Amino acid sequence: MKKAADEIDKERYKKAFENLDKVEKIAEEVKNPEISYHLLYFKGFAKYRIDELEESLTLFGKALEISWKLFSEEPEKEDYRFFIRDTIGSIGDILSKLEDPDKAKEYIYPMKGIFEKAVLGFEKLLESDPENPAYLEEFLETIENIGLCFEAGELIEDAVPLFDKKLDIIEKLLKSETEMSEHLSSLDDSLMNFGRICEEKECLEETKHIYDRAIEIYGKVLDKDPENSETKVYLSYVYRYLAGIYTDLENLVKAEECYKKALDLLESEIEEETENIPVSENIEVSESISVSKNIPFSMALADMYKDSGLIFSDTEETTKARYYYTKARETFRGLMDKYPDILGADKNLARSLDELAELFSEIGDFESAKICYKDELRVYENLLQKEPENPEYSLKLSDVYRELGDLFAEEEEIEKARAYYEKEIEIYENLHPTEADKLMLEANKADTWNQIGNLYAEEEPETAVQYHERALPVFQEAFESDPHSEFFHEELFETLTSLGLLFKKNREFEKAIWAYERILKVQKQLLKLMPPESIHDLNHNHDLEHNHDLDHDHDLDIETTYFELGVLHSELGDEEKAGAYHRQALERFDQIIAEQFEDPELLILTSGKAFFLGMSLLEKLESEKKDSSIARKYYELALRTIENLYESCPTNLGLQKMLASFAEQIGDIYRDADKLEETIQEYEYAYKSLKVLYENEPENPMHLHHMLGALNNIGIGYSVTDQQEKGKECFEKALALNESLAKSNPEDLDPLKRNFLLFSNYANLLEEIGDSETAKEFHKKAEEIDAKLAEEDPEWVSSQEDF
Repeated sequence: MKKAADEIDKERYKKAFENLDKVEKIAEEVKNPEISYHLLYFKGFAKYRIDELEESLTLFGKALEISWKLFSEEPEKEDYRFFIRDTIGSIGDILSKLEDPDKAKEYIYPMKGIFEKAVLGFEKLLESDPENPAYLEEFLETIENIGLCFEAGELIEDAVPLFDKKLDIIEKLLKSETEMSEHLSSLDDSLMNFGRICEEKECLEETKHIYDRAIEIYGKVLDKDPENSETKVYLSYVYRYLAGIYTDLENLVKAEECYKKALDLLESEIEEETENIPVSENIEVSESISVSKNIPFSMALADMYKDSGLIFSDTEETTKARYYYTKARETFRGLMDKYPDILGADKNLARSLDELAELFSEIGDFESAKICYKDELRVYENLLQKEPENPEYSLKLSDVYRELGDLFAEEEEIEKARAYYEKEIEIYENLHPTEADKLMLEANKADTWNQIGNLYAEEEPETAVQYHERALPVFQEAFESDPHSEFFHEELFETLTSLGLLFKKNREFEKAIWAYERILKVQKQLLKLMPPESIHDLNHNHDLEHNHDLDHDHDLDIETTYFELGVLHSELGDEEKAGAYHRQALERFDQIIAEQFEDPELLILTSGKAFFLGMSLLEKLESEKKDSSIARKYYELALRTIENLYESCPTNLGLQKMLASFAEQIGDIYRDADKLEETIQEYEYAYKSLKVLYENEPENPMHLHHMLGALNNIGIGYSVTDQQEKGKECFEKALALNESLAKSNPEDLDPLKRNFLLFSNYANLLEEIGDSETAKEFHKKAEEIDAKLAEEDPEWVSSQEDF
């Protein structure tokens, strides 16, 4: 047996199994249950080490049966308590490694009976000696191991009552005040893991129950020892976890109350004069030193302020988010000012400042974000002074310079943004990379040139072109060396697209065509390298390639490139080439739609893209009085796809909304181009879809509003095309609809505004058909509404345009 154990440790599994086979022969002769148990345990462990997990579980399952028999007969025997505890722990480890909750359940169900009997066995053992610390510790470990099994199988309904028993044991152990720190830490780890699993399974009430019990236990410890700092910290963490539950339940008032309790606990530990304590794990400095007790508590306090703000970051209460983020920033700054030698070089502080800067940016507080980034710069500058040859700190500095450059770019402070981008480039130029890293370093530099180019795109396009042209050969070389790198091909697309747009804007159409033809060439090359569905899985790994967010979505968007080339050739007057490229774009759309027929979401996205391209082209061609038939093909393709999708999913009203929106937008373009027959056709299509929506959602006033707009535009179209009776019918239908809408909300001025337009347009039509008396009547009504609106709405401007 010992030889087998040694061979397993040395990873010589063949020899280990040979020795275990010898043990098995002896076990068959002597019929000793302890030998049989050890044999199964070691065999199961060896199988676990070679990743034969299911065979391992079968062996441990048999070992569990023997360990239970031994434990049930002699529970006072320490070895037998260890047998059952360790066997269940090993089973939990293997089930976790499986990462398959359904498979885990299959193994757990036959074992649940023994788990339950083991719990009862320990409870019976404790009846004879309720305060025995060894029994309590072993019972706690056994319960933790059973809990690990239940967590692997996501059996929350079994885990909750077990966790309650665990809390009972911890409460007893804490009363003894022995190894309190270890028990407090263990409880916090368990709460975190259990809470995470419960939240994933949306068992929020169960999680809340466990957190409430933990708060009660910590509270009892503090009743006995009000100055116990460690307990206060862990209690603050539970309040943070509980705040997360209330946030998930969208009860932000309760969530904030929990955070305030957590903050109060931490603030109570900040003292004027404090003792020094060993450096804690949340401070990452190079030296092993003692620090003021205020430092770890203040760091925890700042993090708690930050988390308090997070609950309001996605709401309209950004003022509250800003308040808590500011408290966090002030706490971090206070620490840096008071303890510059320690926290001036703390990597954890730098990471916290970076995260806080991002949070400020998300709520639009760029000034505070800048302060955080500048404080982060101080930390990395100090670290670099201590280790000037460490490239990690140089690259971290370059990241912060990039973030500051991006913030100033967001605020259109071009020169300040450029200054930070140039500092980023300066860092790259001062690094001494290995030969393997040189290309990535150049690519990072070229990426920053692109950022500078983007700064000048509007005001100084010539300068922008210079920077993008400087970046282009770098990314061309990088892509050729590693075409599978997402970073390289995305940045090559970005550079070429920026150049194409600048050339197009400057009406340098031949240069723009050159840029888009290069894009097309790269896209076709990528298409040969891999199937389109795998393009998003491209990854790039490189030590010098640090985080530059990629917002681009070029992928293999060949259809858009064909479209752009069609538009550009049309600008040069080469309609034959333009038509050829548009046909290729449409063929590509047809191909994609055929491939996506089983995925409605992708079909909707593709149709939306085709519609957007067609609409923009239609608007351009109609405004230039050119033939727009090719543009309409994009629209018809999108319309046909959504119609087919709606036929297969008639309950999806979102598709009807898309159809109505498509037709309304195209109708607007034709109306502005004075193509009235086409206008009527599109608005009638829109009205038909809107009517379906209204019949299904009569409580939604927006459907009526859009129906009124469609009827108004159809009425005008018929009026101008000498179909006055049809126009009259449309206006009368619209007036009736608007009247019912006005009754639902008498205080709303919008129906009055719509009536002004409808009365004015209807009056004009009545004049055309010779009914001057009724026309005067409606003109008068329109004037009365106009006067009332001018009185009640200072922003009202009389207009007879579409609403």
